[in-house]
Amino acid sequence: MFRFSDAHCDTISKILDENQPLHKNNCHVDAVRLKKQNNHIQFFAAWIAPGYEPCASIIRCLEIIDKFYFEIKENGMNIVRTVRDIEKGGALLSVEGGSALCGRLCNVRNLYRLGVRAITLTWNGRNELADGVGEGEKAGGLSGFGRCVVREMNRLGMIVDVSHLSPKGFWDVSEISLAPFIASHSNAKKLCNHYRNLSDEQISDIIKKNGFIGINFCPDFLNDKKATIKDIIKHIEYILSLGGENTVGFGADFDGVDNLPEGINGVEDMEKVFSELAKLNYPSRLINNILYDNLHNAIKRIFESSDTL
Repeated sequence: MFRFSDAHCDTISKILDENQPLHKNNCHVDAVRLKKQNNHIQFFAAWIAPGYEPCASIIRCLEIIDKFYFEIKENGMNIVRTVRDIEKGGALLSVEGGSALCGRLCNVRNLYRLGVRAITLTWNGRNELADGVGEGEKAGGLSGFGRCVVREMNRLGMIVDVSHLSPKGFWDVSEISLAPFIASHSNAKKLCNHYRNLSDEQISDIIKKNGFIGINFCPDFLNDKKATIKDIIKHIEYILSLGGENTVGFGADFDGVDNLPEGINGVEDMEKVFSELAKLNYPSRLINNILYDNLHNAIKRIFESSDTL
């Protein structure tokens, strides 16, 4: 049976708001279905919606983290904090939106102490770190504070996530980051010209830097029209064509999107994606890279880059 890992879902934020458990629910992801689909590592994001900015962002973040720890304990799941945890698998805690830092560098360290191992620097808008892609063509790059955050994350061995970041911000990260970085849930702009997707140059840079790209299942990012499982495969194959055999994987964005491709209702349908990959007669090594190894190796490289271990 295939196993897989995934670099982004918003499930913890959603079940907090809807007062549902992680064990079994009516969202895209729950613990029962993750286990049945043989999930190895699942990133769980604490998504900080713009309405909480600026002062309540850290409060919202702490509420989601509290829910994360309660549900992980209830379900007997491991938490991925160190290189040694990667092989054991489990849940990796991330924060989506650097506004949670409230402009304080100390909060990078505080979130790290709370088990956060990845931060998506922006959502679509502007925060103290940088402009998001939603700010349009005039969007700027990293602020002075944002540069300090990237350097501190490098020092700690935290995963810098550039999904949602403006192009200028992306290239600023590429210039100053001493460690690989990831786009946890972003697709190829050449196949679907959405502002959230990555250009060929960005994809090639992440490949060059030994990072990771997780394919997002949001239909708007997959196809200008109606999206299907085949569109997921097309984006995987396109990144492979650019040399991404050690880079591409999944960041499905379950529970962070309103709709999913035809034939996908939630994590229970990941096996359909695996079946489509198997039909391509790729070598087993390449399929395993896509399903889990590329993400695991990126996490390992970034954790090992820390000068605090």
